[in-house]
Amino acid sequence: MRVVVDQDLCGTTGQCALTLPGTFRQREPDGVAEVCVATVPEALHAAVRLAASQCPVAAIRVIESDARDDERASADPPAFRRRPSGMPRMTRTTQEDTMERFEDKVAVVTGAGAGIGKACALAIAREGGRVVVADIDGSAAIACTAQIAAEAGHALALAMDIADAQAVAALFDTAERHFGGVDLLVNNASAMHLTPRDGAILDLDLAVWDETMATNLRGTLLCCRQAIPRMMVRGGGAIVNMSSCQGISGDTALTSYAASKAAMNMLSASLATQYGHAQIRCNAVAPGLIMTERLLAKLDECMQRHLRRHQLLPRVGRPEDVAALVAFLLSDDAAFITGQVVCIDGGMLTHVPTYADGGNSRAARPAGDTAEAAAAPGR
Repeated sequence: MRVVVDQDLCGTTGQCALTLPGTFRQREPDGVAEVCVATVPEALHAAVRLAASQCPVAAIRVIESDARDDERASADPPAFRRRPSGMPRMTRTTQEDTMERFEDKVAVVTGAGAGIGKACALAIAREGGRVVVADIDGSAAIACTAQIAAEAGHALALAMDIADAQAVAALFDTAERHFGGVDLLVNNASAMHLTPRDGAILDLDLAVWDETMATNLRGTLLCCRQAIPRMMVRGGGAIVNMSSCQGISGDTALTSYAASKAAMNMLSASLATQYGHAQIRCNAVAPGLIMTERLLAKLDECMQRHLRRHQLLPRVGRPEDVAALVAFLLSDDAAFITGQVVCIDGGMLTHVPTYADGGNSRAARPAGDTAEAAAAPGR
């Protein structure tokens, strides 16, 4: 269902199913028509909001206020004036106060039992968000939820596998039933247990490829398909897909993992393009060397030293670094950012290939500190 505004304005009159003459006015200079729900019969409020969210050219803005309130609102920045009905404003408070950018927001975070996912869940909860902590490891999800509760936050733990379509549907049904809806989604779950068997193309077990794609890519798609309709009902939302620097540069191994992350980047761009008119933003985050407990257990000191040589910053990344970026992208601080792949890698993919091996770096290198094995940044 769509709303007729002005054929010259949006050119979609032939596609529209609901006409409310006299309730719209065009607002310069952005050319977007506004409809105040106070001027529309209450029985049509839901239809108007749905129509505005589905307008293919984002030509309709729904506002709640009367004429006097609207005049006062005209002085606000456009990014805040345009917030659809049903999507409360998330604002940064003064430095003296605690930031509550996610007050009244509901977030689903997959793979939130440990590492980056856990750090993201904690960051959202600390800023007022209610978090559904989903992980295939139920005990890890419960432990994360307990930590959030200990900090006076609100969270719900669910054990589930994102490769299972029914489990994903149940996850979002539970989130809606328990917290009332979904505003934010962090697709962090990944089949990391398969990476030791994820080799070069000729050596690759196709079962590893299939399972990696089923979790990393198809699982992310399933979560997005469940989240988008729920976000549209609430007037919009934000999604962050956890990609990797592996999805941007080639490697001697991890073929399946890298391909799934590269595809995730395009999935994010497609989602941003297809649902931006409904006020749904989607970005991908590509971590580099982020020293989670899992990665620390896999990398010996020699390999850690090798990877650090190729960073421009003198330390490895932490899960909290990624969580801070994710929280920014989910918040209204990033209200005009969508469809992007944002690297957080300490500069690992920024420099020329000879940075660590030639004379390009001014940093002192220990004697004998050479790269004897190939490895790539990972989570």
